[in-house]
Amino acid sequence: MTFWNSLLNSTYMEKLYRLLFFCAVFLFFLETSPSLAQQNNAFGVEAIPSNSEGTPIRSVIILLEKEGKTYLADSAELANFTESFHIQPGGSFRQFTADLALEVVKRQPEIKSASYKLYNTELGGPVTIVVTATFLSEGESKALVDKEKTKFPVISQTQKSKLSWLLNGGGGFYHEQNGLFAQGEAFSQGNPVATNPAGLGPRFWGEFYLEPGLAGITQLGNSKIFPYASVSFLLSGRNSSDIYSDGATAFGAVERLYGGILLPRLGAKENLHIDISAGRQFFQLNDGFLFSKFSGSANAGDRGSVYLNSRTTFQMTGLAKIRYGKFHLDGFYLEPQELFKDRQTDTRYLGSSLQFQDNQHWDVGLSYISIINSLSRYGTPTDPIPWEGLRVINPKLWIKNIGQKGLFIKSELAYQTHATADMQALGWYLGGGVLKKEWKGGPSLYYRYAYMQGDDPTTPTFERYDALLTGGLGNWVQGLNFRKISGDGNFVTHRVELKGYLKQNLEVSLDYFHFRADQLNNQGGLPPITSYSSNAIGQEVTATFRYFFAKNYLFLGIFTWGDPGAAITENFETQTPDWLSFQGTVFLFF
Repeated sequence: MTFWNSLLNSTYMEKLYRLLFFCAVFLFFLETSPSLAQQNNAFGVEAIPSNSEGTPIRSVIILLEKEGKTYLADSAELANFTESFHIQPGGSFRQFTADLALEVVKRQPEIKSASYKLYNTELGGPVTIVVTATFLSEGESKALVDKEKTKFPVISQTQKSKLSWLLNGGGGFYHEQNGLFAQGEAFSQGNPVATNPAGLGPRFWGEFYLEPGLAGITQLGNSKIFPYASVSFLLSGRNSSDIYSDGATAFGAVERLYGGILLPRLGAKENLHIDISAGRQFFQLNDGFLFSKFSGSANAGDRGSVYLNSRTTFQMTGLAKIRYGKFHLDGFYLEPQELFKDRQTDTRYLGSSLQFQDNQHWDVGLSYISIINSLSRYGTPTDPIPWEGLRVINPKLWIKNIGQKGLFIKSELAYQTHATADMQALGWYLGGGVLKKEWKGGPSLYYRYAYMQGDDPTTPTFERYDALLTGGLGNWVQGLNFRKISGDGNFVTHRVELKGYLKQNLEVSLDYFHFRADQLNNQGGLPPITSYSSNAIGQEVTATFRYFFAKNYLFLGIFTWGDPGAAITENFETQTPDWLSFQGTVFLFF
C-alpha cells in the first residue's frame, strides 16, 4: 500500500487525528495559561535533595543578593562553594556534602544567609544546583543575625556535622486500557510475577510506599576525614491486581544501608577530593543510557510497586570517586537487587569512568564496563552466550548553549564485545535541540535518534545490543508502553519532544516516539515476537505533567497512547488494539 493510500485509510486517519489532538491540547495550555513561569524556567522543576542522592550534577549556579539586586557569582565566589567539598558538574550529588559546603558559604563574614535548591529537566535526570546567598546590609552586623532554628527533618547540625531523619513516600492510581496490547498472557510467558496479566479492557489499581530513615555525616576532629552513613526501611504495596500480578500485597525491607568516607581539599592546592563508599545505595551513569538510578532494584510482584518504582538502591555497590579540578575519575562495582532469592542470576558489573566538565559548554567522558559474574545467557541461533564476559566501551559528548543561542547536542556510543565469544554490538544515540529560557514558558524542542543493533542470523558474530540497566522516565524509558514489550536490543527510535512551563515548577512535555526493528530476527525478545514479518514496531505519544506544587510535594501525571505496528499485530491471530495508559502520582520527600 502506498503512502497516499494509507493516508486515506480511515484507521490511519483516526490515529493521525489522535496525534494532532495531543499536539493541539499541549499548545493550547502553553498559549493560554495566564501564569507562565519566568522564574526558574532556566533550571527546570525543583527536585528534593533526599531523593536526588547519586544523581549526576549537570551544573552549579550561585545567585548573590545585594542591596535588592540579584546577580550571578563570578568564578572566585563560586569557588567558595564548589571547591569546599567539590560540588562540581560531572560529580554525583550527595546531600550531606552539599549541606556542609553551604556552611562554608554561610561562614563568610559578609554573608547574612544562604540556601540551595536542586532542579532537573526530567524526572531522575542530572540536577542543577542553584545556591542563593544574601549579603549583609550596610551597617548590619553578622552577630545580630538570628541563628537558624533546626527544623524537621534535621536533628542536629553544626559546621562540622549533620544528622537528620529521612522521610519519603508516595501514592498513586494507575489505569491501563488494553494493557500489553490485550495480549498479556502471550507477552508474559515465563514471567514468574505474571499471575494475572492485563488483557482486553480496563485494569485499575493503586500503589503506595513509605520510607523512613536516618542519615548523618561528621568531621573527625580537625582532620579532612568525613565519615558518613545512611539507613532506611521501605514499605510498599498495592490494593488490587496490577498490570502483571494478581491481588493486593504489601512488602517491607531495608532500602538504604551504606557508609563511606569523604576526603575533601587534599593536596597543596586543595583541589583533590576523594569519596569512597559501599553498601545499598544509588548509582547512575550520565542520564541513564547504560545505568539508571531507577534500574537498581526490582519492584514488581509481591513488592507491589511496579509503577511507583519505589525501590532504587542496588543490593551492593562499591564506589570510588576522585575529583581533580574539572576532571572526574570514578570506579564502580554494582550488584542489582533481584526479585526472587531462589532465582538469582548473580549479575555483577565492574566499571570505570573518566569525565571532563567545565560548567559552561563541554561535558566529555569515556567509560569502560564489564560483567564479571552472571548466570544469565544471551539467546543465539546456535549456542547461548553467557552474560559474564561482556565488555563495553562508552564515549560521551554533550555540548550545551552552543553560540550562546540555547542550542545543545547530546551523544553517547556503546561498543560491546565479549571475552570468550564472537560478539560485537553497537548502541548509540545522537540528539540535538534548542532551549529558549528567555521566551514565554521557557520552551524547548529536542530530537533524538537512537540505534540499538539487532542480530543478523546469517553471520557468525552475535550482534544484538544489550542496554544493561538503562531507564529513567523522560530519558531512556523509550515509550512507557512499548518499553514493557520491546526489551532493549534490535530497536531503532526517533523521538521528538516539546517541553514548556505553564507556571513556576509546573512542567508539561509532549513526546512522540517512532519505533522500528533493526533486524527481522528478534531472538532474545519476548516469546510472541522472537521474529518479525515487518520492521514497523509502532509509535507512541506521551504527555507528562510534573508539578512541584508545595514544599516537599510533587505531582506526576502521565497519559500515553501506544499504537502497534505490523511487527506486533502480524504475530497474533486475535486483535491487538491500541494501548492507553493513565497515571497520577503524588510524591512526598523530606
